[in-house]
This record gives sequence, structure tokens and C-alpha cells, in this order.
Amino acid sequence: MDFITIIPPLVVGPFIMPTMPPSLITALSPITGDEAHYSIIKQGQFVHLDDLCLAHIFLFEQPKVEGRYICSASDTTIHQIAKFLNKKYPEYNVPTKFRDIPDELELIRFSSKKIKDLGFQFKYTLEDMYTGAVDTCREKGLLPNNNKLAAPDR
Repeated sequence: MDFITIIPPLVVGPFIMPTMPPSLITALSPITGDEAHYSIIKQGQFVHLDDLCLAHIFLFEQPKVEGRYICSASDTTIHQIAKFLNKKYPEYNVPTKFRDIPDELELIRFSSKKIKDLGFQFKYTLEDMYTGAVDTCREKGLLPNNNKLAAPDR
């Protein structure tokens, strides 16, 4: 029996459970103001849940796989996340400065070259991941959906 592992980074996107998944508590911390999670995404790596599931199926169907496979679709910084969230969801007034996090950050990349070299392709962008996550949270009442409930200025 062969043992193959898939190593995902932070999983972000829509979800079916009634509460916010732990990964989204971290990913959406710029919206919720949960500063304890900022350090996790300050130089983060992300994958959409559907891409992660597809990667499992893809590797299962490959006859000559071995070892570990990193499954990371996107690398970014908390500043780029904040910029995207402010543009897409200005009502949340996401901060652009973060305590103890420099304004300039180097990207830290997790290489998914091994799985990509086998022919796997990621379908979802970081924007898809965050839009799916925020929209699902709104639908479930886990994030406010209007300006009156937006986060205060920070």
C-alpha cells in the first residue's frame, strides 16, 4: 500500500456547515478584526476547498504518485487581502495597517510544482476563494450584510 499525502495551506471558499469553519475565522480576520489571526495570513498561502478535493481525486487516479504534494493555489500578503476586501466589500472598512506587521512584506511561496507537473490545474483564484467565503458567510448570517453593521474604523 502506498501512502500519499496532500499538504494544503489555508482552505478558503464557500462552505456547507452552519458555522464558520476555523480556516475562515483566520482568513476573514481582517473583516472581523480578530487580530490574533493576522500573523497567520500576513504572508499566507491559500487553496479553494474544491481545488483541494479535486487534487485528492486527481492524485488517486494517477498510477505513479509518491510522497507529499503541496496543494497551494495562491500566495499573498495581508495587505493585498485588505486591498481586495476594501474594493469588493467597502462596507466592512477593512484596515490597511496592521499592528506589528510591516507595510512591505516579502511573498512566501509554497510550491505546488510537483502536482502541477503531473497535469493538475487549479481552477479558483484568491478572489474566487474570498468572494465565495464572504458571500456564504453573509447568506448564513455569520457576517453583516449592510453598512450599518460594518466594522468600526480601525
